[in-house]
Amino acid sequence: MNFKLKKSGFTLSEVMITLTLIGALATLTLSTIGASVQQRARLAEFRSAYAKMEATLKSIQFDRGSVYACYYGTVPFDDIDEQGLRMKKKSVSDATVECNKFIHDFTRAMGATHSCENNPITEGCIPNNYPASGCSSYDFKKAKRAYVFDNSMIFMTYHTPNQSDFPGRMAIDINGRKGPNKWGQDIFPLSLSVHETAIVNNKTYVKEVYFTQPNLTDDFYRKCFINGTGKTTKEMMKESAGFR
Repeated sequence: MNFKLKKSGFTLSEVMITLTLIGALATLTLSTIGASVQQRARLAEFRSAYAKMEATLKSIQFDRGSVYACYYGTVPFDDIDEQGLRMKKKSVSDATVECNKFIHDFTRAMGATHSCENNPITEGCIPNNYPASGCSSYDFKKAKRAYVFDNSMIFMTYHTPNQSDFPGRMAIDINGRKGPNKWGQDIFPLSLSVHETAIVNNKTYVKEVYFTQPNLTDDFYRKCFINGTGKTTKEMMKESAGFR
């Protein structure tokens, strides 16, 4: 009696196709995981940077016993937790008369190791590979002042402290000269805005100010700062809402 054994298996082409598919899936998975890990690392850096800035701001205000008269009079957002802070929209007159005092005390308390008050790029505070902004009025590559802190963070101002728009034209590079040096990834614009007011004898006084996102619409913000992937300051603050 003869038995015919049926051979089963894969052809070389089938094996190659399978390996190619597995490789492609592995590449996509690793790429996704890598991007997720990178974003988490940047969020942690942002959280640390923002927390230190807020703690320093509260500290220097506590030491002097009052808020610095250096702020935008209206916070950019309504009474919501959108930035990780319970923002209450309060309108008061803008103030700039103490911006020089604020920037001096704030950068000193933050641990400034290097200051550039003429041309931050040629003076070595800002890297040459900083991207230009899509909006000339927020182009921090032309920052008027920049300060490098002892943790490598870079704090920038687009205007000098005696200019009216100074409180709304600030930015922070959360990891300093280390890359990628891109808006929405490690560089974020900031505004010093009123958070809370108090009424005493029918007069409104500023009780507290916070660092917030500049008062820009999301579309205008992205046009100015984000080319491709990246997050707004507001989005980063919202994701960092665990530290209120």
